[in-house]
Amino acid sequence: MNAVLQSLKQKLQQINSLIIDKNDVLYFDYPLHLNVGDLLIYAGTEQFFKDYHIKIRLRRSLQAFDIHEVKKYIQPNTTILCHGGGNFGDLYPLIQQMREDIVREFPHNRIILLPQTAHFSDEKAMLVAAELFSSHSDLHLFARDSKTFQLMQSHFSKNSYLSPDMAHQLYGNLPQKDRSLHQSAVQKTLYFLRKDIEKSYIETEIQAQLANLDNVKDWEDILLPSDLKFELWCSRFSKIANKFHLAFMKNKINDLWYQHALNVIERCQRIFLSYDNVITSRLHGHIFSCLLGIPNQVCDNSYGKNLGYYQQWTKDIDYTTLYEK
Repeated sequence: MNAVLQSLKQKLQQINSLIIDKNDVLYFDYPLHLNVGDLLIYAGTEQFFKDYHIKIRLRRSLQAFDIHEVKKYIQPNTTILCHGGGNFGDLYPLIQQMREDIVREFPHNRIILLPQTAHFSDEKAMLVAAELFSSHSDLHLFARDSKTFQLMQSHFSKNSYLSPDMAHQLYGNLPQKDRSLHQSAVQKTLYFLRKDIEKSYIETEIQAQLANLDNVKDWEDILLPSDLKFELWCSRFSKIANKFHLAFMKNKINDLWYQHALNVIERCQRIFLSYDNVITSRLHGHIFSCLLGIPNQVCDNSYGKNLGYYQQWTKDIDYTTLYEK
């Protein structure tokens, strides 16, 4: 076992200590989409519930979220959990709006935001959100890096804490790359690089240096057309179920999507383990490589999320380094 990774997993216990009643917990915004980094957080969160014997009375994705349905489940000791990740701020307004609705509607319940990275491109939007969040008396925010922690503690809630990502709860449940085997002269490197709104100039620079782009991938390159069809089906039927208040259909989609998420993670795992090294600008390309025991180098993203995470949590893992040009 890697002592650093084991320690990061154990740090998540502080979240468990804040849950008032382990049999009365609601969990919102699990990712019904195909960003595999979010699916790793999702799988880690569900593993966390299993390991700490936490009973979730209601699970809802953004597509299936209905504040009126939630009100039926709220009791005085109900703890509300909001999914972690890198979407706290104004880059993903629908998810932020959902969190704001929860904070506004349930002022007397404990609300826990699972480990997040925050980013606001507009300071005015940040201050408006901060005014709402800071008015809640029992709001607990977990930050994945010190910059986010300082922002949250200064503006959003005094009950703010530093914590590693929920995906670390998967450590010990995933296969490990055997790095003790004889290494071949030619190392096979996976270049796992962002293609979305968080990409920076680094991805372009790395690709310009490569003669062969066959080993350049992002999550979307591992996904299959059948994954996209299933996501569309689940998303569409979640919205229909929401419109007609069909809770049983939402619950069935919860189960089907979680199993599909695990299947996608297993496929990604096989691909990652087929390489000797990983160079990545995806935070969860880095975390996943660490969890699998694969030597890796991490590049920063457009607003410093990866660098902040590496410096805070993973820099002491002996097989990972920052990418240097």
